[in-house]
Order: sequence, then C-alpha cells, then structure tokens
Amino acid sequence: MFYFRGELNDITFTVKEDLMEGQTVVASCSVPHSCPTSPPDFTWSLPGKQHFQPRQLVDGQWTATSTLHFLPTRADHDKLLRCNVTYKGGQSQKAEKLLRVKHAPVNVNVEHKSDVTEGEAVPLSCSCDAHPPASYQWHDETGAKLHDGNVYKLPNVSRHTGALFCTAINDIGQRKSNPVLLNVLYMPEIKTVSSCSSEAHMVKCVCIAESQPVSMIHFVLPDRVLPRVKVEQHGTVTIGTLHAEFGSSRVVLCVANNTLGNANITLSLPVNSTMQNLYIVIASGAAGILVTVLIAVRVFKKCKRKSANAQTRHIVPEKTDKDVALPHCSATKRKEKRYEDVHSADIFDNNHVYGNMEVCFLFSYSFVNCFLE
Repeated sequence: MFYFRGELNDITFTVKEDLMEGQTVVASCSVPHSCPTSPPDFTWSLPGKQHFQPRQLVDGQWTATSTLHFLPTRADHDKLLRCNVTYKGGQSQKAEKLLRVKHAPVNVNVEHKSDVTEGEAVPLSCSCDAHPPASYQWHDETGAKLHDGNVYKLPNVSRHTGALFCTAINDIGQRKSNPVLLNVLYMPEIKTVSSCSSEAHMVKCVCIAESQPVSMIHFVLPDRVLPRVKVEQHGTVTIGTLHAEFGSSRVVLCVANNTLGNANITLSLPVNSTMQNLYIVIASGAAGILVTVLIAVRVFKKCKRKSANAQTRHIVPEKTDKDVALPHCSATKRKEKRYEDVHSADIFDNNHVYGNMEVCFLFSYSFVNCFLE
C-alpha cells in the first residue's frame, strides 16, 4: 500500500504485486473527506470497469473509494498504474504503482549476419520479451536440440545448412522464433550434365552452374570468347545456352564466375553430320576391301593347290588320245571328197583348243568348289 500525506487527506492505493497477463485485477483508491454532497472525483491511467463507493465514518467523516477492474497485458508490464483524485475546490492529488505483469515469451528474435561464406563459423543471438526472464534452446529443422543459451555459434556453415530455431522458455510458457535460413555464399559449381549436341546445322551447348550469388556463364575457344550466350536464372542455378558453328574445333570451355571465384569444364563438340557420314563411308569401304582381299587370298591359296591336281589328272590323258587318233585319221583317204580331208585337218588342228577349254572348265569348277568349301 502507498500513502501520500500533506495538506490534503491521505490516499490509500492498493493493487496486487504480481499480475498475470489475461487475469482480471482489482485496484482500489480511497480518500477520506467531510462533504458527502460533493465527493471527490477519481480517474485512472488504464481503461477498465470503475465503481464508486462512499462510506460514512464516525465523527461525520466519510470515505470515498474507487475500484478499477482491468485485464493486464504484457504491454502493461513495467508501466505505472495511476489514480488521480480531484476535489471540488480544484485541488488534486495522485497515487501510482509500477505494474509487474507475468507473461510468456513474445517477440522471439534471432540476430545474425546477413551474408555468410561457406565454411565460416556464424554466431547467432536470440532475444525475447518475457517476465520472468526466459531461457533459450536451439534446434534444427528436425527438432534435434543443438545448444542451450541465448548465443549459439554455428560451425562450418554450408549451402546445405537447413533452417534453425530458437525457443524461449519461462514459467508461464514458451515461444519459438521464425525459422532462420542463412544466406550462404559460395563459388560456382558446374554440373556434369552440361554438354554439347548437334541441332540441325548448328551445335547447341548447355552449361549449368550453381552458385550464390548467381554466376555469369561464358563459352570460350582457344582464340576467343563466343558471343550471344542465352542466360537463364532459376534461384541459385544459372543455365547458359549457346547455338553456334565451331568449325574444326573439337572442344569448347564453359566458364562460370561470381564474386567468390570461378569454375570451368571442357565440353566435347559433336562431329559434323556430313563429315561423320563421310567417315562412315570411308571406314565401311576400307573394311569391305580388307575383307575381300583376305577372302581372295585364302581362296587363291586353296584353289592353287586343287587346280594343280586337276590339271595333272586331265591333261595327261588328252595327249594319249591324240596319239591314238592321229594315225587313224591319217589312214582315211577319200579322193572324191577332198573337203573331208580339210575338215579332218581342221579338227585336229584345233584339238588343243578343246583340250585347254576342258582344263579351264575344271579349274573354274575347282575355284568355285574351293570358295564354297
């Protein structure tokens, strides 16, 4: 209780020491006076339901009492509750008291650097509004507990570091912070799916890089940087696409860079379709010639042996037949038909031709037979 004395009558001001947020509180302000027809006026510094009650004392004295019913909030914590008394003569006096309102943690906030580099250790600080004061715990996105205390130093931050939470706890309740997602900066990493392919009469090269901040992508030949690269951004992923003719070049270098560094990858260029068809024709022709030569050599070797045997069997009897036939033909003489002599001579003059034809036929047959075998 607080009492204020002076020339005016004393004020009696009562209110509970510890208030709970959301629970109704009654504050009372009383003052003695001697004029029941003109009691003093009461005003309060907080809104609520007021009730005035006069009461007669002994010796003609009266007491005027004003009560205030109100719901304290966390916003009322550490605020003054004031009762003002004004008398009919214009004089006034006041009484006040500091409110202590218990409430669960609110405004849980995590402070940290706006940008962090991959591999860095990052300090995080958690704070809140609470009465009584809160303790703090840190958890990851799975709910696993990481640390106790309002300051947490997160080691070896990476681009894959997930969300973090700070939880403030006191006797009244607890409250969790919003998820903390760190903006992790890292140099470019080019994906292995990057490649070049044929597209009509051009070559299409696609280079995909991931980085934070985002990358710039260039395609480079030994003697120049190629222009007209189409660049698309999708979050931390950058896609560079180039349509070009590369001439006799067989590779092209994709380079991705940002403020932290750069990365590169060598991409193989596809062979021109016309040249590719020419190479196929040349290779097929060479293979066909080689196979033909190998077959011919094999057939020749086999047939050479078989044809030699065939000639030995058929050529020797031919000479025996000629020795027998010649005397027989020469013994026949018909003067009346001279043309028969001429005819017979023609037969014997050409006999070697038929003999050779027989040999050639046999040789050809042996050649085919060797091939089939």
